[in-house]
Amino acid sequence: MPKIKFSHITHLSVLGAIFTLSVLAFVRFKGMELLQLYVVAVAVIAYIAWGVVYHFYHKSLSWGVFLEYVLVGSLVILLFFWTLFT
Repeated sequence: MPKIKFSHITHLSVLGAIFTLSVLAFVRFKGMELLQLYVVAVAVIAYIAWGVVYHFYHKSLSWGVFLEYVLVGSLVILLFFWTLFT
């Protein structure tokens, strides 16, 4: 099985695409707070998934790294929830 090499440019491009598409969707649903929160949740799930894939291929995936991604994602969702619904 051929080994896939991910460069830092690829990694940043995928993260940039996740961020860009999320911002566009967030702006598209302006005034619809629940849909905006769904967009944030999907973006966080994509961020966590890509982080797991990236670290898996670089053989640096551990429970600590996974937990860090989940905690950062949870904080983002919490901040957006707080901002949108207060």
